[in-house]
Amino acid sequence: MKINDRVYVFAAWGVFLSLFHFIYHDFFPTARGTLGHDFGLALAGCTDGFIWFAKNGLFEVPWFTPSFCAGVPLFADPQSGYYSVPQWLSFIVDPLTAAYLTLLLFASLGYFGMYVLARRAFGLSLGWSIFAAALFFFNTFQPYRTILGEYGYHGLTLVPWLAWYLIRPADGVVHKVGFALLAGLIAAYWLQSGLPTLMVPGALGVGLVLLAYRLVQPWQRDLLARMMLAVAVSVVFSASKLMASLAFYGRFERTQYQLPGFADPWALIKTTLLALFWTSEAAARQAFASMVNVQWSVLPHEWAYGFTIAPLICLLAAFFLRRRDGAQGLRLTGARWPALAIVVLAFIPLVLMFYTPQFNTWLKQVPLIGATAWPMRWIVIYLAVLPLLFAMAAQYWTGNHWRFATASILILIGLQFVDLRLYYRDQPYNPGSLLAGYQRLAAGAAQAHRINFVGIKAATGNEGLYGSVDRNDVLVEGVSQAACYNPAFGYRLEKFPQGRLVLGDVMDEADGYLNIKNPACYVFPEENGCEPGDHFRVDQRAAAEAFVSYRPFPFAKSTKQRIADLVTMAGLAATTTFLLLVWPWLTWRRRRAVDR
Repeated sequence: MKINDRVYVFAAWGVFLSLFHFIYHDFFPTARGTLGHDFGLALAGCTDGFIWFAKNGLFEVPWFTPSFCAGVPLFADPQSGYYSVPQWLSFIVDPLTAAYLTLLLFASLGYFGMYVLARRAFGLSLGWSIFAAALFFFNTFQPYRTILGEYGYHGLTLVPWLAWYLIRPADGVVHKVGFALLAGLIAAYWLQSGLPTLMVPGALGVGLVLLAYRLVQPWQRDLLARMMLAVAVSVVFSASKLMASLAFYGRFERTQYQLPGFADPWALIKTTLLALFWTSEAAARQAFASMVNVQWSVLPHEWAYGFTIAPLICLLAAFFLRRRDGAQGLRLTGARWPALAIVVLAFIPLVLMFYTPQFNTWLKQVPLIGATAWPMRWIVIYLAVLPLLFAMAAQYWTGNHWRFATASILILIGLQFVDLRLYYRDQPYNPGSLLAGYQRLAAGAAQAHRINFVGIKAATGNEGLYGSVDRNDVLVEGVSQAACYNPAFGYRLEKFPQGRLVLGDVMDEADGYLNIKNPACYVFPEENGCEPGDHFRVDQRAAAEAFVSYRPFPFAKSTKQRIADLVTMAGLAATTTFLLLVWPWLTWRRRRAVDR
């Protein structure tokens, strides 16, 4: 009796997930009870979102929050992720558990997405499809970022699914539209979950997958139409957030930081190869010795893109053991231009990390790129296409060699224990007070919770004001951290308009103003008759009281924002109706007609 392929796929997933949990659960928290430094931002943000949800329910948009910097935009902050899986999980469990469940969930979604893409789109054998899925599943990008508290990148594991919905064969316009809508929803989720800085690299990653697919199959005739519809859907679903984010960030562009790079091309290539095929700590050591124009320390997690050397071992062995007896391998279309296009796109991260004074000055003028201090993050464009290319090459040379594929998977599993992860075990953030505060809020204290004071929690020793990674935690005590951790204003709050803000009661009066900022002034200053960073006036006490109590308050929006809000609401209604009602109904009617 032949065992169904699904049994192997799910059995492999069960083994992989168990190993994944064995490796990573000890980092949430570590043996010292600590977490990665960016959890100081992430856990406080999820707790803030929980308070809003507890008081206002799911359908009230959290435009602003009083929890940080005496009042800031929330929905308009591109890096905020209120509409995301980890935030919504924190409505049920504590935010640390939510972060770990998100890691397990999205790693699994990535595994199944890569398997489906390799097996059903690229036509790879069962063994090599599972190998590609395992490479993607065990890649260190998502787990290491999550360990550090940067789990806003989790949506990138959906790249295989997005690509699959763009190229999945479909009979009839209805199915084609449905798959394009699903692809668009994934892209919209990236925007809503706080992934704006890697939207372009994520899209390039999808493009590389589509080019790799063209090596083995012609593109569907409707590919361009699907792509256009997917882009339109993502823009429509995100129009409200995009418009608000542009209004907010347009006043606080983060272009003041240096763009680091490598003056030595060999050091650049060596570091990138170490990041992809060895350990992030080894890559970080090489980068530390080689990078120039560095303003901020480029820590190991910035080089966490590792597949281990397993795919290289597999590729080398497959080449030397390639079969010449006519065994069925992988059939290629013969088109050469997709391979050339893949090579050209693959050079983009390397080009962005290359440094000469003149080239660096030019890059700083390029939109999006000029606002980053971490060009190495563009390496993410390789993460989905490399597992496919390795599996394609292995099958091309060895055919459907399931023993070889199994051996390659076992090597990959064994190499998971080579990386000691010492950097990730030595992290400074203690979540104790924040999680204790969350438990109080979840037990019922959220309804009465209010921001009462503007205060400062600073580190002792040389780190001072900005060295306290837990400084945002004071929100659970009813204090808004004046020197909050919010990259929107710069890593040292270089662009934060402190103005008349002082430490003390939020309702203290001075010169006709309260001691709490009106966050609408950051996003819609003209419409609200104020400047970014202005405070609530004394005559706005009722609105200020609602704000510090995590309640909506009246504010004016721009005409563009009101239109964007309507576009998003209309798009949400139309897409939901199509996916949940029209598509299933038309599919049922078609099947019923066929059965007759």
